[in-house]
Amino acid sequence: MAAEIATPFSILIMPQVDFAELTDTGCVREHNEDAIASWPFADGLLFAVADGLGGAAAGEVASTFALDVLRTESTRTPPGPSVAKVLRQAVHQANLKLYQRAIAVPELRGMATTLTATTLTGNTLVAAHVGDSRLLLLRDGALRQLTKDHTWVAQQMQYGLLSAAQARVHPNRHMLTRSLGRELLVSVDVLTLTVQPGDLLVQCSDGIHGAIADDELAELVRDRDPASGCQTLIERARDAGAPDNASVQIAIVTDCEPAAPARRWWRGWR
Repeated sequence: MAAEIATPFSILIMPQVDFAELTDTGCVREHNEDAIASWPFADGLLFAVADGLGGAAAGEVASTFALDVLRTESTRTPPGPSVAKVLRQAVHQANLKLYQRAIAVPELRGMATTLTATTLTGNTLVAAHVGDSRLLLLRDGALRQLTKDHTWVAQQMQYGLLSAAQARVHPNRHMLTRSLGRELLVSVDVLTLTVQPGDLLVQCSDGIHGAIADDELAELVRDRDPASGCQTLIERARDAGAPDNASVQIAIVTDCEPAAPARRWWRGWR
């Protein structure tokens, strides 16, 4: 039986970011193997989505465990100017500890997860990414995918062997070429971007972007506040059958002056 849609959680970080996040089991799955989380980070915000995979409940364990490690490692010491370094190391630790736990606990062997984590501090975005969850940017009416899918079909598209239309319906479209927990070492993509007021960021699992084409997704979130945007995308994924868990986080940049070390931008949750 399809799960009910969860209530969106919305915050306003004064004066920088209006943010909300939402996850849903979908119409087919019995368990939600996606996990989402957000917390204060370096006088700003860190938000992350993980899409777990594995037998039985292992996928749910993998995604939740990865985000727990990410939170612990990212908040262990102040990042200073090296946000990218802190974020990369935190993801590597999540991979290592997930790998070690899968070896130690027989029923969890084979578990893995995607992980996409984004920080917003001042006018700077830094993201770390492994897998096929996505970070998208809507700016001046144009939607752009900032992360690269680590999937078999994405490789085939890069080689010119598949078109985007073919990739969307290919039976191997969910086959990952990179994930956390499967190997001792993993390559982590890290990107940095200067943001500007009005930028809208969508971070989501493949239960969202696999069910909703980019042009439609842009229309659904345009001119909506983050909580409404999250609710609308989940409902649209469910209307499309939602064969997978669906998770989405939306952040709208409202003000983004360069961060000053002596000034605290974090004003708490609302």
